[in-house]
Amino acid sequence: MNKQLSRHNFWIIALNSTAAYILSYLFLFYLNQFSYLLTAGMYDYAISVDYATYFFHVEPYEWTHDAVIMIFSSGYILTFLVGLLSLLAFYQLAPDAIPIKVFFFWTSFHAMTYVFGGLMLGSLLTKGIGHVFTWMYMNDTAKMIISLVGFFGLLMMSIFSARLVALSSNAYFDKYNERMGPFFITGQVLVPYLIGSVLIFVYFMPNPQFHERYSWIIIGVMLLIFFLRARYNDDLMFEGDDDNRSIRLMKGFIIFTALFYVLSRIVMAKGIFIDWGVY
Repeated sequence: MNKQLSRHNFWIIALNSTAAYILSYLFLFYLNQFSYLLTAGMYDYAISVDYATYFFHVEPYEWTHDAVIMIFSSGYILTFLVGLLSLLAFYQLAPDAIPIKVFFFWTSFHAMTYVFGGLMLGSLLTKGIGHVFTWMYMNDTAKMIISLVGFFGLLMMSIFSARLVALSSNAYFDKYNERMGPFFITGQVLVPYLIGSVLIFVYFMPNPQFHERYSWIIIGVMLLIFFLRARYNDDLMFEGDDDNRSIRLMKGFIIFTALFYVLSRIVMAKGIFIDWGVY
């Protein structure tokens, strides 16, 4: 066990998880951009999207009640569903000693952060899904209740994630205990959060939007709760073929993430414009 808890192995775990952190975030971001493109077509709205923003080329009077609700809620619904599917995929892969499961962990984590964080802040700041609540003429009490739902959703996800991270350790180790907990959690969660958040913020410069400005704060608070909960994780012993369990770098996955990070930023710099009204 002492040999396994080496600096070399620490950075292998950290690099694998950092790549998953970044790729899952960008995947969900472009999933939401796609939802804007698709739902704009339902109302023949011209729209442009790029690496950081979206813009509807319509006059204020052209917005309708149904259009606002559909366009600004569809991304959240789609993200929530992807988060649930990622959680199911994680549990499906949980018994297997493969490190790729960390991608599904971060996808579900980012998805729930996006949805519940949007509910908590969006209703108060009238951003994102907050536009939907405004067009539904909700009073301040209703918005406050929605914000509380978002807060408790984030709280529950933070507590629940501690168990998921402990389960993910079977990709590298045959057991999880109090001694190795700080080593693994720092490499699997803390370092990816610090490095990944910086790289994601750089990706969206100079035009970070609502979620990109505040998500790192929300995730940071969630991880603080996560660390407090992780102190009380039970010791785990993992079954399976130990010959397939090793601390190895996911080279192909890391290279793919790096290429996607760079190429998507370059390709989407000029953005995509679609005028659905001409089709």
